[in-house]
Amino acid sequence: MKRTVLGTCFTILALYALAYAPSVQAYQFYDNGAGNGCVQCHTGFQGGNQSGPLHFAHFFELGVTECNVCHPSGPGSKPVETYWSGPGGGLGCVGCHGRDYGETSPNSGLPKATGYGLRQHHANNGVFNCQGCHSAGSLGHPNPLPVILDENVQPPYYGTAVTSLVNPCFSPQEDMATDADLLGLDNDGDGAPDYPADLDCPATTTTSTTTTTTLPFACGASPALGCEDPTKGILMVNEKKAGKEKLKVVLKKLKSAVTQGQFGDPVFSETDVAVCVYDDAGTLSGEFLVERAVAELCGTPPKWCWTAISDKGYKYGDKDAAADGILKMTLKGGNAGKGAVVVIGKNNPKKGQTSLPTGIAPLLLNNTQATVQVLTSDASCFGITTTDVKKADGTSFKASGVQ
Repeated sequence: MKRTVLGTCFTILALYALAYAPSVQAYQFYDNGAGNGCVQCHTGFQGGNQSGPLHFAHFFELGVTECNVCHPSGPGSKPVETYWSGPGGGLGCVGCHGRDYGETSPNSGLPKATGYGLRQHHANNGVFNCQGCHSAGSLGHPNPLPVILDENVQPPYYGTAVTSLVNPCFSPQEDMATDADLLGLDNDGDGAPDYPADLDCPATTTTSTTTTTTLPFACGASPALGCEDPTKGILMVNEKKAGKEKLKVVLKKLKSAVTQGQFGDPVFSETDVAVCVYDDAGTLSGEFLVERAVAELCGTPPKWCWTAISDKGYKYGDKDAAADGILKMTLKGGNAGKGAVVVIGKNNPKKGQTSLPTGIAPLLLNNTQATVQVLTSDASCFGITTTDVKKADGTSFKASGVQ
């Protein structure tokens, strides 16, 4: 790809780049409205309306739902500057790709973030022509330049309502499906992105002053009490064809307001999830256990099993359905009536999906109701008793419930 060199240098931004070239200059704009700026090399936002691969990934994977995080005045507005944006954002792209060094923009007179680590990251990849404009004492830069902040220091937008990003040391959160690796940002430009490669990133440790015995997480012999109720729920177990078994659980419109914390934390912590099916006598008939928390990889090609849904909840995906046949799971909260829990599982030997437990439909033969619950190992549970039974013939069970 041909790179065009602009004669004027300003603040730098690189947006999740996969390749760099020595002829790239530092730009004030991601896109100045005429196609000049970082967009000349980093084209992934082109197309708008979340159709560009980077646009789509920022919107759906990183939870950047406020357009003014980057744009000056709403979706599609330009120029898109690297260090300034509109109300509700204000810091532009360097809100995530820079850090707060307590500096002020010489152009706007407003506080700004600066991409010192990002400049170093470019230098590590062969781009050395930033120093002429970004030297100590020029363009409002301090003299001497500050020491680059360590990897574990949050960029300004992290931990705020404008993005789901929280931990600058955690690749499963920062990485996107659109790039070729499983690494997050190298925020300090030392060539070692995130834990465990970067020594600035502490390992998560657990200490205890007492000795305890941890029991395996599993469904109880009878339904749990005090679970969050949906307005409507669906349970479907299909075992008509051997090797083609299916499971579907849908809990719609959770009655109470549900926070992300009520689902535990399968991204950063050890939260496991169990799907439990009980017959009309309250006896456990089926169990599906997903123990894939804390930076595990799923599927082929491998991707992070769990990712955050903004600040609302979490989603799980495994194309191989290796954990008790579960393909997908959505745990999403919100205001009363907005939350939902969805679980999809299946067996398909042609795709290597063979681990979904079977023999549940016979146990529900002629049942007049069944209870399905989704339990987390360290947080809340969610469930419903389905009383409107459509089928219970020993090969399939399908029922719904309203509360």
